[in-house]
Parts: sequence; C-alpha cells; structure tokens
Amino acid sequence: MTGNSFERKGCLRSARHRRDVFMPEAQRSLGKKGLLALLAGLIFFVLSPIRTVTSWADETVSHDRADTIFPLGPGSGSGSLAVLPDDGREIYFQAIDSARHEIRIEICVLEDPQILDHLKAALNRGVQVRVIVDRGKYSDLPAESANLEQYLTAAGGELHLSNPMFPRSFPKIILVDSGLLIYGSACLDETTFLQYRDFAHTNTNQQILSEIHRLFENDWAYSSGVGQEPPTFNPTPPIFRQDLIVSPVNGAERLVSLFQQAQRTLDVYTELLGNLTLESELASTAKRGVRVRLIAPREVNGGTPEVQELQLSSLEALATAGVQVHVSGPNESAELPYMHARAALIDGRIAYLGSISLSPDSITFNREMGLVIQEDLLVRKLEAQFESDYDLRTSEF
Repeated sequence: MTGNSFERKGCLRSARHRRDVFMPEAQRSLGKKGLLALLAGLIFFVLSPIRTVTSWADETVSHDRADTIFPLGPGSGSGSLAVLPDDGREIYFQAIDSARHEIRIEICVLEDPQILDHLKAALNRGVQVRVIVDRGKYSDLPAESANLEQYLTAAGGELHLSNPMFPRSFPKIILVDSGLLIYGSACLDETTFLQYRDFAHTNTNQQILSEIHRLFENDWAYSSGVGQEPPTFNPTPPIFRQDLIVSPVNGAERLVSLFQQAQRTLDVYTELLGNLTLESELASTAKRGVRVRLIAPREVNGGTPEVQELQLSSLEALATAGVQVHVSGPNESAELPYMHARAALIDGRIAYLGSISLSPDSITFNREMGLVIQEDLLVRKLEAQFESDYDLRTSEF
C-alpha cells in the first residue's frame, strides 16, 4: 500500500453533525463613542497578523526572501502553483533550501528520499526541523519509518505522530520560517512524483501563515513522539479567516457554501467519494442547471473492497444525477496520472485547493486543511489544468 492510497480502512462511518458556535450579541446598548471604539478595535484585530507562541523576532527577513524565490501573482499571498507529477520536486527543494531558522511539516506521508535529503541538509546547516506525520500511515509504511529515522531523526530532526483521535491526519502543510507556506493535495512519497496528479501551492500572506503556524503548534502540543503515549484530546485553535478551511471543524459548512455559489459551472477534483453531504450539493447544483463536472479515479489505490464499492456507487449516483463524471485508470503513468488531487473551481472566478476530499471522514473526523482562492491567475491555471485532464487524461464514466 503506497502513501497515497486509501485514507483509512472502514471509512463507512456516518458523519457527525456539527454546529458552529457564535458569540452572543451584546446585551447592552453602546453609546456613539463606545460603538466607534468597538468598531476600531475589531478592525485592528482583523487586520493585525496573529502571532503564534513561537517568537519570530529573528525571522523578519524570511518573508522578503520567500517573495523573491516564489514571485507573487495578483492578490495578497498568491504564489507559485506546482502541477504534479509534471513539475517535480523543485517547489519543495527551493522552499527547504531557503530556510534559515525553522521548517515545520504536518503531512500524511513523508517518505521520499530526495525531499528528506534536502531536509537533512537543512538540519546540517542549523535549521530546526519538526515533523508531524499521520500515525496510521507511519505504522503501515516501513519505508517511511526507516527513511525518517535515516534522514530526519538521526540528523537531529524532531518527529511526532498525529493524535489518534483523527482517523487520518492529512493537512499537507510545510511552513518555512515565518514567511512561506506550501500546502495542497500531495503526500511526499516517491509515487507522488511518478504518477499522481496533485497540486502544491505557495502562499506568503502573513495572516494566513499566522493561523497555520498556530494550527501546527497546537497539533504539535497534542501529538507525541514515536513510542510515547499520545494525549487523549486534540482541540483545534480558533479559525478566524473565512478562506481557511480546517477539518474537522469547518470543512462541511465552508465547502457546502462554496458549492452553492456556483451559477454557471462547478468543476471538482477528488480522489475519494462517499460523503453524502458534499455529493448532495453536486447533485443539487446540477439539478438547478449548473454544469457540474467531476474528475476522480475509478478505483481507489489500496482501497478495501468496501471502499471500492462506495467509490463505484457514488460515481454511478452522481452520473445519474446529472454530474458529468470522468475517471482515471486503470493504467497509471506520468502521462496518465492517478487522480489524487482535491480542488474545486466555481464559475471560473473562485477556487478551492487543499487536502480535503469527498470521502466520508475528510470533513467530519480527519485533520485536513485547504484554502479558498480568488487570485485570477491561479484560478485560471487550475481551470486550464482541469480542462486538460478532463479532455485528455480521463475518460467518461
């Protein structure tokens, strides 16, 4: 079973319903001056970057350096988009090699020797490296545990396994110093760079980075080293930005809201299916006359018979509901990659990119992360790639 295979065995658990908790409205009326002061305070809070518990006083140069290495497109924080396997490892090599102080990684699988060799080089030049990997994958993949020991921990890096309260912990986050985030759908194993369609995107928006830094530090505190007893719980820090999606706390609400915005077109990549909440939105969107297209693998690599049955039944149900379904497989190669990406495009003007799939657990139980994107160049590049994959690398279901 590869690092990119099925999220977890037995994912047919029904989703739990969650409700957002809103702060109660003020019970007493405010005078004019008090109201203005309150508004000013709120504006300052929203616009001010939110710092993590880690001091960044000695990292002020990192943001400028990241902007030089990864030129920004229009829109705050918009950076480079890597399309895998075509673009290879360069986006990761450049990011790791640019680190001066610290690299933090929270990901499903970190097994690729080439990526790990660059992390080892960073450790050798004095960069602190901390990594959280998915506990289940670590246990299932001997190559990952061996490579992490050889390249990471033996060189002085720190390794934690995710809290087992998450069936899977798949955020796919790389933080370099205080100025650069890489996120997306790619696990860092060798298979990804051979024959998997994935996306990796860089971001330098300081407010987004502040929230992701806080998420990592939180999950680091609630995870544990190899062989150590993990904490019982793993809470999630407050998520302030509306464009940041973090499962299991707000994935359902924000993806449903995003899909419901579609007026003309909705294009979706997902590896896994079976989440009736999100699939219902695709069917409903098609029913109201929006062109809805889906790209997914016909068969899930490494999936159990139950998972394969769920994948097939979801594909059939969505096609019957009017969704235009294309699938990858059975043959896989760099030219005809396995569709592992998780992304969505709405009316060619807004996109979602991240680790969250349409599986039963991805929005309800797993630790996952993604961003809603409105930068025009990035949306257009994702749209062009979807068209190419839909027409040339997949077939009608």
